[in-house]
Amino acid sequence: MSARTLIPHLAALAAVAGFIALMLWQFDRAEQKRRVLDNWNREQAIALDDIEQVPELPQPVFGLGFFEPERQILLDNKIRDGRSGVHVLTPWHTSDNRIFLVNRGWAHWPSRDRGLPDPDAPEDRLEIRGMLNEPPGVGLELGDSIKLDSRQWPQLMTYFNHQRLTAAFGPKLQRQIIQLDPSHPAHLTGDEWKVVTFGPDRHTGYAFTWGTIALVVAGIWLVLSFRSHRARRQ
Repeated sequence: MSARTLIPHLAALAAVAGFIALMLWQFDRAEQKRRVLDNWNREQAIALDDIEQVPELPQPVFGLGFFEPERQILLDNKIRDGRSGVHVLTPWHTSDNRIFLVNRGWAHWPSRDRGLPDPDAPEDRLEIRGMLNEPPGVGLELGDSIKLDSRQWPQLMTYFNHQRLTAAFGPKLQRQIIQLDPSHPAHLTGDEWKVVTFGPDRHTGYAFTWGTIALVVAGIWLVLSFRSHRARRQ
């Protein structure tokens, strides 16, 4: 078989292999989303003081401690009902001296010309409940990170950067955050947290789509190869 006749076969094989890889990737994403949803819907919460190793996330948690509203982090560019605002992350000190940032939900910030929102938080020792979870993804961070000014609070962040936060709060700051239970009095809006952008069923649908395309390409390739082979024999 010459190189000229071989190239279409190699291209067809590469296309089929690529579509199958996309199909398997979507099935894997569907399984990941199912695990996330299963963990989110888990009823058994564990005490923060009992966590020695990070469990599979998200994990329902509860614990006694106190907020530190004097040093809040405001995560920028959060839209709610068409209005601009921030997510308020308030430091939470546990009884064993660890620090978690607790996402208390959304606060309105109508204009850059106005001062930063700085919602109050209870300062007494109290119990919180919520979901221990990974921090929000940062996407593509452009430019160099700017150090937090530990003399001026609250601090506005466009991207969640654990290294910058640790420099401000110290090594006791944990990598995971707590999404406060919407029913807790310290939650700012009572909005339910969005677990995933879209569910596993959509990923499964995408997987079947890529699988169907792979079958169609393979079928066309086989039919054309058979016709070409028969034509050469005649």
